[in-house]
Amino acid sequence: MQLDPVRVENPTSFSPAFLAERIDKFGRFTIQFSQSNAYHPGLLQQLNNVCRQLSDKLEVRFYGHYGEEFNGTILNNLPDVKKLSLDCLQMIRNEEILLDLEYLTSLHFGVFEFDRPEFLAKLDLRRLKTLILSENRKRNLDLTSLSTCLALENLNVHGHFKGLDAIVGLSNLRKITLGSLTKAKSIAFLRDVPKLEGLTLILGGRSGIAEFASDTLQTLQILRVRGLESLGDLSRFPSLRNLRIEDQIQLKSLELTGVQLERLSLYNCKALARLTGLDHQARLCEFWSSKVDLNVDELRDFHWPATAKAVRIFSSSLKWNKLTERVMSVRGYSHSFQGWE
Repeated sequence: MQLDPVRVENPTSFSPAFLAERIDKFGRFTIQFSQSNAYHPGLLQQLNNVCRQLSDKLEVRFYGHYGEEFNGTILNNLPDVKKLSLDCLQMIRNEEILLDLEYLTSLHFGVFEFDRPEFLAKLDLRRLKTLILSENRKRNLDLTSLSTCLALENLNVHGHFKGLDAIVGLSNLRKITLGSLTKAKSIAFLRDVPKLEGLTLILGGRSGIAEFASDTLQTLQILRVRGLESLGDLSRFPSLRNLRIEDQIQLKSLELTGVQLERLSLYNCKALARLTGLDHQARLCEFWSSKVDLNVDELRDFHWPATAKAVRIFSSSLKWNKLTERVMSVRGYSHSFQGWE
């Protein structure tokens, strides 16, 4: 089994030099613990020394702990941690210890049986640059306190939406992921996030996003949102460069006129039979399509712009796919794509 180059689980010791080398090479590294008998105060104090030396690209993660509560008091041994994840946990106690982590800039909090709606109001959120809130059973976190996250750059919220409008005044907020929003929750308020560059909508349901517009949005991702029928006129996103649409089985057409994309990815949109404006995409660098109802022969033979570097087109025929891969390779197009964040 190949080892994950940016993650280690339940380690018994740490090499600061090795971790620094990993971070320098990959830009990040995660040390994670899945059960309480995998760590003790001495080990975490050793890890804290590493946290003190290295940047906030070193993540310390506690997850799993199946059949037991995660005891927050163990975090007393990590006073210098900057990037912390408490996620995929069932239960937690002594979570108020988070109040004492004065260097924390990134927090992922996801405890399924957690039932303290007012919890965020008790935390000092002013230093956080990244905040990820996974859903709990009741989906009942009150997000009103997010208005105090003045340094926040990246927000990822799943299943919670009470008080979400509080983010509109955050001048540093660049990326937002919203998961499992109900159809009744309008996203019109996102118009007032002044410097929004990236928006991802995942799960939940809505027929469209016509109520939302942005002059600054560069990346839009819509993934597995139930009932989506239209994206509307994309010219209301004049800065849009990257568009990714996945698992939208009711989307029949997509109009690209009015935007100049650099990356376009279409996956599992089985009713998507009409793509208008592709011939106007003079800046397109990457294109991907799979499990769509578009004419794949026309896409294969399409006159791609000079900017195009990577083109991948898939049909339901393995033979056609192999032939097309060779054809596109001869035409000079790569199969390698940048990862979507």
